[in-house]
Amino acid sequence: MLILKNIVKEYTAGNIRIKALKGINIDFRENELVSILGPPNCGKTTMLNIIGGLDIYTSGNLSINGRSTKGFSNRDWDTYRNNAIGLVFHRYNLISHETVLANAELTMKLSGARKFERRKRAIAVLKKVSICDKFNKKPNQMSYGEMQRVTIARALVNDPDILLAYEPTGTLDLETSIKIMKILKEISKDKLVIIVTNNLELAQKYSSRIIKLFDGKVIDDSNPYHVVVEKPVKNENKKKKNGKKPSMNLLTALSLSVNSLMTKKEKTFITSFIASCGIIGIAIILLLSSGATPYIMKIRFKLIVFSLILLGISLTMISTSIGISALERTKEIGVLRSIGVSRKGIFLVFNAETLVVGFVSDVIGYCFICVFGILKLHVIGWMVLVAGSTIVHLMAGLIPSIIAAKKDYFAITKRD
Repeated sequence: MLILKNIVKEYTAGNIRIKALKGINIDFRENELVSILGPPNCGKTTMLNIIGGLDIYTSGNLSINGRSTKGFSNRDWDTYRNNAIGLVFHRYNLISHETVLANAELTMKLSGARKFERRKRAIAVLKKVSICDKFNKKPNQMSYGEMQRVTIARALVNDPDILLAYEPTGTLDLETSIKIMKILKEISKDKLVIIVTNNLELAQKYSSRIIKLFDGKVIDDSNPYHVVVEKPVKNENKKKKNGKKPSMNLLTALSLSVNSLMTKKEKTFITSFIASCGIIGIAIILLLSSGATPYIMKIRFKLIVFSLILLGISLTMISTSIGISALERTKEIGVLRSIGVSRKGIFLVFNAETLVVGFVSDVIGYCFICVFGILKLHVIGWMVLVAGSTIVHLMAGLIPSIIAAKKDYFAITKRD
């Protein structure tokens, strides 16, 4: 199933080389509840990050279903996270502007499942974790325990081989913690569940195996397991499932961006209103090139300068808006990356947001042009105006979108 063979992980801090893991050797059963315990900075979370494909080991080998990950490309790791791994975060990391149901079915969207199929599956897993009547609520309308159960549902929706949980009871009261552990115990009857926890009492009560780490090494294993011969993937269906490459399509990217913008309507409108001067600038340039009146021609130079200033303001406004949005959506970027969205997919999400903001600004600009009669154009002229405006918008959002795509998504888990 899952085998860690002599896993070493090193970090560079300034001129110092730090070994977080020092030769981890663990074989896991296909279905068991494993608790990883140890003092702070012993390597617990680093090990879970490596198993989850959020971090890459320095040396050694991690294999799953008989397949080594040594030669994995970035695309392979994205596929691995989307199909083989389900992540339950310490701080829930639900996307705040999406409903409970949308959060739960997000992973299946990336793997190309049809709407009916993913909706049916998402509802089934939400009911499995006792979320039955809050499908259309937002995360901030739920209790901590309910948010954690939604996180578990999201992790299960794509039927992964392994469920990884980062201190799943760390922010919960005892009663809710027991409920979460019972859910994880039930899941472990069919899957491998690995949790990092500091709660020894709950670990002893519900885990089938406890592994203790100290200074990057395994110092105790309550129920060790050793694979004599690595088994290949069980059947063709499993092989096909693990081979699905996650993909962020434009429709999903637009949906995420529109929902995000709807949570800040006033800010979006103000940005679009100011950015609408861009299309007005383009309209002035078209006016000068389409046989303007003698008076307009006299002040041509001033109009050119004015139109360039308007374009500059539009570019700056949209670029700043997308850059701020990328900062505000850091957690969302981390969540998307953790469920298999590639860097190109993140780039597409913020390009989609650029287009939405640009579209609203164009509508405002069109209204201004028509009301004040700045420019009268035939169909082709309007097409040129729209194309020019779209290019300006995409140019404005290009750099912040690239920066967003390069963000370090490891920040959504704390390194231990």
